[in-house]
Amino acid sequence: MSILSVLRRELPDEKFYLFINRFIFTSLFLFVGLPLWYSTTTTYRASLPYTRISTLASKSIDSAETNLTSFQTASSYEISFYLINNNDEKYSLNRSHYEDIIASTIAPHLINTYSQYIDFEISTEVISNTRGVLPSETIHSLEKRQIPFFINKLEYLLHRSTKHYREKIFFILFVPDEKQSPLTVENNPQNSIIVPKWGSVIFYNNQNSPEDLNLVLKQFLSHFNQLLGIDTLDQWIYRRTLENYNNGRQTLLTLSQLLLSIPNIVIDDVMAKKIHDSVELLEQCQTNQQHNLCQQGRLLADQVFFDPSLLKLLYFPDDQKFAIYVPLYLPMGAPLAWTLLNDVKFLINVLKKNR
Repeated sequence: MSILSVLRRELPDEKFYLFINRFIFTSLFLFVGLPLWYSTTTTYRASLPYTRISTLASKSIDSAETNLTSFQTASSYEISFYLINNNDEKYSLNRSHYEDIIASTIAPHLINTYSQYIDFEISTEVISNTRGVLPSETIHSLEKRQIPFFINKLEYLLHRSTKHYREKIFFILFVPDEKQSPLTVENNPQNSIIVPKWGSVIFYNNQNSPEDLNLVLKQFLSHFNQLLGIDTLDQWIYRRTLENYNNGRQTLLTLSQLLLSIPNIVIDDVMAKKIHDSVELLEQCQTNQQHNLCQQGRLLADQVFFDPSLLKLLYFPDDQKFAIYVPLYLPMGAPLAWTLLNDVKFLINVLKKNR
């Protein structure tokens, strides 16, 4: 005899249907609803090659000596060309003329020469009305001691990179106004400033002819080599290869230690694939030291390390999760659990009685 038949015989129709509905609802809440809630609030962690990362981290390659005044080898660069017209329409430089030279001469040279070795983006921007950047409105010569203050004020006008793994390089053409022109830099015949690990500034006076602009802007190419420590291309590529490998494996090791120590960091499938690909590329790089493998492996590692999706649940740990949801579910769950327990006891008694 089935349980339903026994209950149907023991209970009136109204109580029978009430009992069945209550039993189903309580069971669904306790055995389906609560596990489903817990699984949907649990941090998703895709599988990662922790052992391979640890092995890779133990295999360093001695890197060449680094030029301390040049940019540290980065996985990616953001190269920004700025035209700064300082306050005077009459003495300002034509924007389209400036951008045409960057687009037709400077950018193609950088792309053709370096794009196969480094990942970078090039942008141009024009800024006007920069009163107060120079030490005086009537200054005609920028002294060495004044340069750090000038650069600090200038930096407030410039946009920083939103991608933290990218190094930002600034190349600035500064056009002084009528009161300041001609503007020169103390003991510098090229009339420019190179700031290690930052960029360079060239002062372009109105007295220069428009034909000079192309030659002036080409100075940025030699500044680029100096800022990145490029003496000979072969030596620079070799140094970058070793540094990319060492930095990439160290980034992966730091990332894996961080993920193991903080369980609330989300690791989705996209991030996991990038980590797997990075490990694969750096393992190949460790074997044959090909620049492109090291470059791409490090770039992927940096992209994951600075990806904002890793912080999705970082500030929502388990104790907070239970502090929020327990007051919501406990008042409902406790009576339902008690009801289900009584219903099960009732079923057992009915079955014993009808044996």
